[in-house]
Amino acid sequence: MTVAADGQAAERSALRRALNELDARLAEATERGPGVHLRFGPLVERLRTPAAAFLQPDLERRLAGHVDTDDSFARDRIAHVLAGACGAAALPALLRARESDRNDDGDTLELDVLDLFSAWPEESISLVLGCVGSDDPRTRRVGIWGLAIIDFGGAKYFGLVADAASDQDPRVRAYVMSTLGTIFGVGDPPRARAILISGARDPAPEVRHNAVAALRSSRDETVTDLLVACADDTDRWVRYQAAWSLSRRPGSAVRAALERLAADEDGDVRDAARAVIGKVA
Repeated sequence: MTVAADGQAAERSALRRALNELDARLAEATERGPGVHLRFGPLVERLRTPAAAFLQPDLERRLAGHVDTDDSFARDRIAHVLAGACGAAALPALLRARESDRNDDGDTLELDVLDLFSAWPEESISLVLGCVGSDDPRTRRVGIWGLAIIDFGGAKYFGLVADAASDQDPRVRAYVMSTLGTIFGVGDPPRARAILISGARDPAPEVRHNAVAALRSSRDETVTDLLVACADDTDRWVRYQAAWSLSRRPGSAVRAALERLAADEDGDVRDAARAVIGKVA
């Protein structure tokens, strides 16, 4: 074995020991409060090197395991290592982690994905477009999220997101409503508005809920009339968002809707309406 090969073998052995140490410390760390990540910093940074790319399969298995157990702290440490060690090659695993991840504490996973989007734009858009066309609705939602990040303002891919408003999965449609309520919606404001108005009448309550929330900044009479109607929705979270979206709108119909909501059977709805009435009184 050559001197160079000996050196590489020694470095790989040291990196594998570092990963095992990280595993052990993550398993022992019962305190997950603010600042605890600093204690892991040196070890994580030791592993965030291209020399550790050979550990990619092991890191991906660990990442998936921490997502499955809903351990956001361990997930974020491993994701950070994977992104630093593997660069663009880490993106598929990180996007998969976002598909089923149930815990957004800290959002470090998301920040690592955003950094990779910035560093590897061509690879990123290719992967994201593949997600949008997936058969799995969870993957499609990640694709829509990615497009809204990469195509800021909806200049190029607005149509793909808008088309997903008719997706068969209500969770995808709901995510589209939220997306069109952000700066992405300026890619085609009239179409975004029309989709949100339609979404407020969707059979699925989660779609209506997100559409009503996204319509909060639209001040025209047609939207106001729709929001007044949504104040009588059968779903409490739609009524809750209707209360907030009716804020600072004039008219007796708005006031009457807010007064009905202020007497709603649901406490969250009542609190929202009463807060809004206090603002507009």
